[in-house]
Amino acid sequence: MNKPNSILRIFFCYLILNFLVIFFNLFYCEFDIEIIKNFFENSFFSLILIIPCVLIRKDRYKVAYSLLSFVFFSITVLIESVYYLIFQVFLSASSIFVIMDSNLNESYEFIKFYLGFEELVMILITLTYCVYAYKYLKNNHPSFKSITLKQKYIHFTILVASVFYLKVSNNIIFNFPYLFLKSSYEYYTTSKDFEANFKNNNGLFKNVKLSSGVDNNVYVLVIGESTVRSHMQLYGYKRMTTPRLAKISNQLLIYNDVISPNTLTIESITKMLTLANYESLDNNTSGSILQLANAAGFKTIWLSNQRPIGVFESLITKIALSSSEVQFITTAYGQHNRTLDQELIPKFNEYLDQEINKPLFVVIHLMGTHFKYENRYPDSLKNKFNSALNKSLSEKEKINNEYDRAVLNTDYVISEIISSVQQKASNSAVLYLSDHGEELDNLKFRGHNESFATKSMFEIPFFVWQSQENKKNNPLFFDNDRKYMSDDLFHTLADFLQINSDEVDSTRSIFSTSFKNRKRLVLDFQNYDSIFRN
Repeated sequence: MNKPNSILRIFFCYLILNFLVIFFNLFYCEFDIEIIKNFFENSFFSLILIIPCVLIRKDRYKVAYSLLSFVFFSITVLIESVYYLIFQVFLSASSIFVIMDSNLNESYEFIKFYLGFEELVMILITLTYCVYAYKYLKNNHPSFKSITLKQKYIHFTILVASVFYLKVSNNIIFNFPYLFLKSSYEYYTTSKDFEANFKNNNGLFKNVKLSSGVDNNVYVLVIGESTVRSHMQLYGYKRMTTPRLAKISNQLLIYNDVISPNTLTIESITKMLTLANYESLDNNTSGSILQLANAAGFKTIWLSNQRPIGVFESLITKIALSSSEVQFITTAYGQHNRTLDQELIPKFNEYLDQEINKPLFVVIHLMGTHFKYENRYPDSLKNKFNSALNKSLSEKEKINNEYDRAVLNTDYVISEIISSVQQKASNSAVLYLSDHGEELDNLKFRGHNESFATKSMFEIPFFVWQSQENKKNNPLFFDNDRKYMSDDLFHTLADFLQINSDEVDSTRSIFSTSFKNRKRLVLDFQNYDSIFRN
């Protein structure tokens, strides 16, 4: 095999694969310029992988490298192309960052949830071609024993020029290996930062003061999961999904326009519980709201129906571990967790029955309405909301029925938490919100994923219950239509707990008379109120 033909034959193997995946993306999806950009990115990336083969001296290493680089290229192209086929967007650093906080089973289940016929056809045909190309390359391996120094310089120049093009054109953002390495490094550094910042149980807050002098105060933060307010009767939904909360709605401060900063749990909650916000992602060095409460003299409890670890120790878990006591009642991952949220209630009541002689702050992290929705409620609710048992339901109707039953169960859990607090602590309050919402109307984009975010994925319920004594001791300003984003929850919780410190900013608290409106930035600093309201 002569030198030019060797390079061309290898490059054409890559190019045919590149054309194959772009064909599927263009055939099944609407045309988007990003598909073309991705094609060019893959073409130049293939050159970056191929050219080192020319520079390797020994034939056996050339063969091994050419085969391994083709396998590597095939895997990366297939991953990003299948992802695009499913979601009509290419992988982002945010998506990969979340994978870092998951285990392999969760990642597999996430993809399987969305995988359809078109994707399976593409995978089958692409893999068939890859097997053929691999055998071809193995039987026609390159040999460049007589390559001149000038030719080496030419190839090296092409290599450098390809890297330069990807960087300058910014097409490197479509490159899966680049995104994976970048996100892995960011996850590692963020995890290390969290470990350093949350080791000290009291944080690094300055001039911490508790304005309430009552020792037996009980404050509860209930964090929901994947619950969109549009499916709650409390917010005007047509079905009776929150009948218990509706009965006590006159006792609740119900906020109508609260959104989450992200559509994924890890990104939302790490902002909610720390000083980090959308504009200042690394602003968590002082600590979390749990550490602020510890510094103010609270006993802090973290009760969770979500698993404590992913591939690495979860960033949320690192925040939780600064609590006085931590309990995780499940180790099951995501959708396969069948432990119902009501199993947290007896454990919560045990803490209420203790004589602590200091204020108590409890964070309860629910599974809420996380997919699989049918695992979120007891069998007694399995026929609820079926309009006719003999009717053949569409997929959308089935999904909505299951989701609404999960909301109904969440209604029970929250109302039981409020009831327990009301009976056992005279000066008490409960704040509920969800980490993010959920898409249920457009089945192609159902669930929650920032790669194809919809308005429903950001819209979350937010309401507060206070005992009569707590209303007197801590009257909270209430404007039910106040526009708010939960990345400022830290400051709201400080008001809720009646804690002051140098780091607490009352202009960012939804309960404050000095509250200032800010742009609610989402999706890489886009204005939520512009892109989703107008």
